[in-house]
Amino acid sequence: MSSNDKCESKELKKRLSEIIKEYDNQGIHRTGTKVDLNSARWLEKRIKRIGLVPYLDEFSLDRLDIEEASLNIDKEKIEGVPLFDCTFPDNKIIKGKLGFLKEINTIGIARTNNDKISNLAEYRRSNRHIGLVFITQGLSFGLSLINAENFKKPFGPPTLQISNTYWSWIKSSFGKEATLIFKTKLTPTKAFNVKSRIKGRNSDLAPLVVMTPRSGWWNCASERGGGIAILLEMMRNFSNNPPARDVIFLANSGHELGHLGLSHFLTKNHNLIKNASCWIHLGANISAKSQKFNTNTPSPIITIQTSDREIEILALNSMQLEEITPGWKISGGKRPYGEVRNIFDGTGRYFSILGIFNPFFHHPEDRWPHTVDINKTVKLAQVLIDIAEQLANKN
Repeated sequence: MSSNDKCESKELKKRLSEIIKEYDNQGIHRTGTKVDLNSARWLEKRIKRIGLVPYLDEFSLDRLDIEEASLNIDKEKIEGVPLFDCTFPDNKIIKGKLGFLKEINTIGIARTNNDKISNLAEYRRSNRHIGLVFITQGLSFGLSLINAENFKKPFGPPTLQISNTYWSWIKSSFGKEATLIFKTKLTPTKAFNVKSRIKGRNSDLAPLVVMTPRSGWWNCASERGGGIAILLEMMRNFSNNPPARDVIFLANSGHELGHLGLSHFLTKNHNLIKNASCWIHLGANISAKSQKFNTNTPSPIITIQTSDREIEILALNSMQLEEITPGWKISGGKRPYGEVRNIFDGTGRYFSILGIFNPFFHHPEDRWPHTVDINKTVKLAQVLIDIAEQLANKN
């Protein structure tokens, strides 16, 4: 590496670090909150500093505000977070015995991973329980929350999520009388996608779309920060090196609520799913650091998802230049993870990158700097800029 290359890499690392740190310091990035709005304004200013024109694309939602959500056994209270797509009791309180899922008319207890909620959908839809308690099973101890895929159409009994640190105590309490308290309200509000567009040398060519989610349950430093930082670097690159075709950039809110922001955008731009030359999806955890809690805990695995073999080969060649080998490859025949699945469902062309098995996925301790691998983020930024340049300049 030449001295000039080293200097550029050092500056890139500094810029990426600054963005992720600022994003993390903003607070909890739940959709439609004050932090979410402030984060949109921050990103708007960042895009202007690059020299591009940002747009805030507004959509409406009823924000779920939590005054209290708890499980009470004897005189002990465990604070938790409700599922954001369950139903809630009119009187705010549920009383009953703690029981197994196969029992009826109980407060059913289940242990679940934040990416395996579909396994419990049948129990939720059966309404055989007066309430449910999900013991969240992330790869590290703590409250690893579950995305609300059915936020607009809530279903199933009132459900509380609590940390897996309480599992042993909960297990010893089966058969006891318990009380669930749900003091919540819905507040009509607005949220915003942040958009920008770079004009290409030939706007008659089908545009390239680059997107990343910008909302989540907590601070989301490694989960979302890397995607936002790399998105800005891709903007910077194309601002300095105009592409052949137009490039559209999207940073979507509403991710944790069934992809509300992206769905809003696609409703207004449905033809773009197929008419774009390609969609690049900067997914979750691409900046996540390898964490070792025990010998059975896997490190985050870089995963690529592609609609076709041509894009897969292009991506693999770019990754090879930075000596990055994806641990998983998901081809076009299988529905992908993350927001790119909306593109898959619309039969669009796509490249997606994300990290699987981040121990701090959806976790309150996903904070800068201890969950972020900034050196890996630098390499991935260079890879993704190269992939985007090829796709944006391909005839």
